[in-house]
Amino acid sequence: MDVVSRQSNAFVSALSGVLAGARKAAGISQTELAARAGLSQPYIGYLEQGKHCPTAESLKRIALALGTTATDLVQAAEKISDKGGLHG
Repeated sequence: MDVVSRQSNAFVSALSGVLAGARKAAGISQTELAARAGLSQPYIGYLEQGKHCPTAESLKRIALALGTTATDLVQAAEKISDKGGLHG
C-alpha cells in the first residue's frame, strides 16, 4: 500500500474514533445523534466503525448535532492519525 493510501486509511480510522468519542462524550446514542443530524442510525454506525467516510454535508450535520464544528472533528482526527494513535 502506498503512503497516501496508508495515511488516508489512518485518517478515516481516526475520524471514526473521534465521531464515536464525541457522541459518547455528549451522552447520546447513535439513534439520537442520527435523529438530531437528520441521518440514519445505520449510517452513523458505519461511520463509527470506519466502514464509510462521511460526506462534507454529513460531517457538518453531525458536528452541529454534537454542538461542535466539522473543523474540530477533522483536526482531532488529523492529530490522532499523524501520531499513528488510536486505530493506526
